[in-house]
Parts: sequence; structure tokens; C-alpha cells
Amino acid sequence: MRLKIFSTCLLLFAATSCDKMETDTLFCNLTLSASLPDGAAIVRMEVDKSLESTYIRNINNRMEYDFPVFVNNKGTLRVQKGVYLISFDAKATLQDGSIVSVRSSEHSNAERAVTLLGEREEITLNLTLLDLASGK
Repeated sequence: MRLKIFSTCLLLFAATSCDKMETDTLFCNLTLSASLPDGAAIVRMEVDKSLESTYIRNINNRMEYDFPVFVNNKGTLRVQKGVYLISFDAKATLQDGSIVSVRSSEHSNAERAVTLLGEREEITLNLTLLDLASGK
């Protein structure tokens, strides 16, 4: 009888311990921070999703995620933990109202990939200024 009770308790413990906790540990809440060479603040930045060179790709499973809209230099998204390649071109609106074309390519190859294993991670993306897209 004791063996039955012990087995039942062990089974119940095993069944309830696998609930939500395991799925939470698979994902990372990622904050991407954009940084221009001159330190200018970006009010809004939208990534050009039409380019093949635009991706945030998990190397382990080849899953790709959509970029968020960046507001006040930051964008957040939830990704599966792993090693990532990040590359994009975007239009950034600065505080003075000017719009510039920018590129992020420092994490675009396997040698410079980003490892995301924590529940929360923040990456600073050092942007390259391509050209002045339009005036004020």
C-alpha cells in the first residue's frame, strides 16, 4: 500500500513540475538598442523587411523573427534561446526630424554571432550611417 501511495505522489509531482516552467526557459526577452556613430538619438526606426540581407536568424534551427519598430533607440521582441545572426538596413528618424539610412551588419556572420541564453538580454547594435534619405 505504501508503495502505491509513494508511486502516485511521485507521478503527480512529475506531471505538475513540467507545466509552464519549461516553456518559459526556452525563450529570451530581447531588447535591441540602436547606436549611431555620432550618438544622435533615434526617435523611430523601421527595418526594411523586403531585403534578403535583413534577418534575425537562429543559427541552431534557422528560425527567423520579425524586427520590432524601434522607438527611442530601442526595440523589443521574444525569441527562442540560441545563437543569432542579425543584419538589416533601416530608415531612422532623428530628433531633429531628419531621416537617415542606416545598416547593422556587425553580427551578420557566424564568427560574430550573438548568443542569447538568458531570460532577458540586451544587445547594442552599432549602426553604420549610409546616407541622408531626406531633409527635415
